[in-house]
Amino acid sequence: MSKKKFEEAWGVTDLNDKPGLTLTEMLAKAEKGELKALYVMGENPLVSDPNSQHVMKALRKLDFLVVQDIFYSETARFAHVILPAATFAEKEGTFTNTERRVQLSRQAMAPLQGTMPDWRIVSEISSRAGYPMNYQKPAEILDEINRVTPLMEA
Repeated sequence: MSKKKFEEAWGVTDLNDKPGLTLTEMLAKAEKGELKALYVMGENPLVSDPNSQHVMKALRKLDFLVVQDIFYSETARFAHVILPAATFAEKEGTFTNTERRVQLSRQAMAPLQGTMPDWRIVSEISSRAGYPMNYQKPAEILDEINRVTPLMEA
């Protein structure tokens, strides 16, 4: 996939095409003091990583940790900011599994007060940071994914 394709879709000209770090690499850099902040979304590395002591050391070294999740996880206990997300039953949208199968999810109940769907949280943060994401519903995001990532077409 070309960098230019994404720059055109998002109206920017300076996307970095260097691959990012894996979670394991991020935690190693955090433990060394080379990574200062981390945003963890829907994951609990303190439990899922086989070396929880290493993860704990890394999280303690961070200057800023944001955890976005549906519950107060072990990892969230180290967070400076916790963003409460809505559960799958409280939101409409799609989920993509590791086989790249896109699965539709319909909202079954109203979200708990004070929570938001992940897409809305990310859009709000992005907009407040200077890159407006003016999505009104999850279908608009899926349409964009289909345009810029043909392998993900539903």
